[in-house]
Amino acid sequence: MQRLVLTAVLVLLAIPAAAPGGEPPVIHIGLPRSIFRDVPPGLLMFAGQPFKDLMKAQTGLGGEVINEPCAMNIARDIDSGKLEIGVFLGHEFAWAREKYPGLEPLVCSVPKPKETQAFILVRWESKATSLADFKGCKLALATTTRDHARLFLNKRRVEEMGSGGFCGTDKTATVHDAIHKVIDGDADVTVADLAAWNYFQKLYPGASQNVRVLSKSDHFPQTVIAYKKGGLSDSVAKKLRDGLLTAHQSPKAARLMGLIKVDRFDEVPGGYDDSLKECLKAYPAAVIDRASADK
Repeated sequence: MQRLVLTAVLVLLAIPAAAPGGEPPVIHIGLPRSIFRDVPPGLLMFAGQPFKDLMKAQTGLGGEVINEPCAMNIARDIDSGKLEIGVFLGHEFAWAREKYPGLEPLVCSVPKPKETQAFILVRWESKATSLADFKGCKLALATTTRDHARLFLNKRRVEEMGSGGFCGTDKTATVHDAIHKVIDGDADVTVADLAAWNYFQKLYPGASQNVRVLSKSDHFPQTVIAYKKGGLSDSVAKKLRDGLLTAHQSPKAARLMGLIKVDRFDEVPGGYDDSLKECLKAYPAAVIDRASADK
């Protein structure tokens, strides 16, 4: 319940305290299920209340968080005017932008670590050179595995395993548990995002020596907060952007960003559109894999 709910807090902290001559605006922000990989479904209905309370106390503004199972629903609702802004993982924004070209990134988040990558991990002594060598073997997959890691795993599975596959999937509560299963020989392969893999190596320096990277993904596009051009007035969009870009200068906002593992918000980098196009080539929306929705 901590992660992008608090991003929403930071977003709305940047909105002006009241519309001149009128009531404070109510801003609707869409958050996809993919943001809450580590939150049980039964708790999602409570995710917005702390954000609403904090926003009201700090800014006097009303706001509403809309939790959606699919980022494409959020894109549709921003396009139709039901939502003002939404949070999109980079590959989700690539898919959304393809269908709704009017969507614009407001800012990008800069996570800890900065790069968004995925790694397929095997035991150190494994002689495998690709997933093709793991046909009939066991996969360990955490329910909290991030979506970009799931996409990368499935892409490699389709390209390298063909009609074959794993003999089964051992589901774990955390990525670290999945890595330990590989080390212990209870599973043969797993996948991890960069943050989880880096933290595992820091937390278990000895055990991590028994793991090697079979393959790693290219960098995925950064997560964005997006809106529809014309869906917000230029003045509100500017105040949102300016407030987010300077949020790390506020001790309170910096503490909140630390909880969601975001260093700061940044301008959309040059070449971002190109990175979206490359992502679409590698992970086309037409073949979105069921693995990305595997709980």
